[in-house]
Amino acid sequence: MTRNSKRNIDVYTHHVMSAIDPEVTKTLNLVQLRAIRTAVSANAPFRQHAIDIRGVLPLYFLKLYFVILMGKDRRLDTRAKEQKRMVHMQGLSTFVFAYFMLAAAVPILLIIVYGIKSILGVDLFPDQHLFDFFKDL
Repeated sequence: MTRNSKRNIDVYTHHVMSAIDPEVTKTLNLVQLRAIRTAVSANAPFRQHAIDIRGVLPLYFLKLYFVILMGKDRRLDTRAKEQKRMVHMQGLSTFVFAYFMLAAAVPILLIIVYGIKSILGVDLFPDQHLFDFFKDL
């Protein structure tokens, strides 16, 4: 079981720093390296919780780990942004759905109107019919 300790911060910082390409690391001066290490160490995920307890339960055939974290909820801003994004996407999806429904309904409506026109015997263009147009194709 570990608590927030200097050792954990150093291990985390070392892990993050080791992910940087060694050729890039060689180009950094000492001041830049210290600034990066300080920033990484200050923003380590386990440093952001008031209570951070981690441990391992060794059992016969396996090991189980556990994590207990407690601290101030800092996700309110993130949740507000996500909610705003969801409202925007809901409006967009409603618009797209309405567009496709309208695109499907217009041809069906035109076919119905044409059928009613034909049944009533209304002839808008004398000696020209829709079926005659298809015969020529």
